[in-house]
Amino acid sequence: MPVKDYYEILEISPDSTDAAIKKAFRKLAMRYHPDKNIGNPFATQHFREIQEAYEVLSNPIKRSEYHQKRRQVAGNTNRFSTPITVTPELLLQETLKIRREVAKMDMFRMDHQALNRTLEQLLNDKHLEVLAKAGQPVINTKLVMAVLSCLQPMPFSYIPPFAQKLVRIAGADNELILRIHETVKDKRNQYLWDKYKGFVMILIALALSYIIYKIA
Repeated sequence: MPVKDYYEILEISPDSTDAAIKKAFRKLAMRYHPDKNIGNPFATQHFREIQEAYEVLSNPIKRSEYHQKRRQVAGNTNRFSTPITVTPELLLQETLKIRREVAKMDMFRMDHQALNRTLEQLLNDKHLEVLAKAGQPVINTKLVMAVLSCLQPMPFSYIPPFAQKLVRIAGADNELILRIHETVKDKRNQYLWDKYKGFVMILIALALSYIIYKIA
């Protein structure tokens, strides 16, 4: 299956720095933005590809996996730059970056599916294995706490799968596992309250009306 050349899309070389990637994205995004190219379907399509390329190349983890995929397809290890090694430190760094972005978002207008995809990419099986093999409890604890923070504005339906992954990261840290379970419990209780609070309020209103009727 062919792999898109994100470097060609952004008109940069595979060894470009993060700053160069960001600069190229901004320049091309302005050039091909749909608002500046009304009625031009090519510009609209290319704008989407530019966004897709930047989403991958601006993320060290996604960029590393993209390099690996390119090498597998091309069968030539000399053609592309050396992929970034995914380490617990890098995973924590990316997690903290996501948490900062989530903190800036309007929780009522947040794209939950996009955040879900980002966290799934972060906590895929390969990365969980990296964390398990490294055995660095301090980093694992910080990462788990950061992910729990990211999950706070998410609907409850998204929470259980991530809770299972976080328990794997916590390993034998019972205190951290308890913290994960408490977060899930709080989110479940909030979900149930939001779901049934209307019914509860009606029951309360009926009960008060009955009491007033009896007193009168």
